[in-house]
Amino acid sequence: MKTMLKAALFALAATSALTGASAQTTVFGDRATFLSALSSSFTDGYNVADGYSGGFQVLSNAVMTAVAGQTRYETTGFQNLNIVAQALPGNGRYCAGCNGSFTLHFDQTTFGNANGVGGVGLDITFNDGSLPYSALVTFGNSDTQLFALQADAASFWGLTSDRQIRSIAFGPNGGITTNGAFQIDNLTIGASGVVPEPASWAMLIAGFGLVGATARRRRAVTA
Repeated sequence: MKTMLKAALFALAATSALTGASAQTTVFGDRATFLSALSSSFTDGYNVADGYSGGFQVLSNAVMTAVAGQTRYETTGFQNLNIVAQALPGNGRYCAGCNGSFTLHFDQTTFGNANGVGGVGLDITFNDGSLPYSALVTFGNSDTQLFALQADAASFWGLTSDRQIRSIAFGPNGGITTNGAFQIDNLTIGASGVVPEPASWAMLIAGFGLVGATARRRRAVTA
């Protein structure tokens, strides 16, 4: 019985290690390619059509979260200072004081679960080069990873992962600040089509096969 238990633990440990090693996280620099990796998605353009009143709005975390109901907003530099501005109709922008850090949480959405979503993408409309913001991602398994974002130019940044994306903190090195300048638009969240690598499944099958072989040998010895 001890041999069988050891074999089972070995199989599970090997499968876990391989699954972690083969985790698929992909960064995208253009929206079209990012969207093609999603099986379903939702985009918040911060416009009247998306539920905002238009013009210049200052919203608390709770009110900002409730507008679309797909992303939980938390301003971390300034408190409860979510700003949505529309210089022109259909041209909305989001920032947290426009020089403050913030975190987007994806644990309460119809496109994922408590561990997050499969993909997140957004247009970066401004990222001050003198104090550029980065993205600190927390995955569904609690792993974290810091991603550099392009500064001094409008750009697109997107991410998909089979670990799921639970939250993203935007700030200098993903930290908290009331300085710099950072604005986003067209926040897209979605379910990705990323699945575990075939090698992970092969290891899992091999592991259970090892357990079965050990059990057969145990029965043969007993007989």
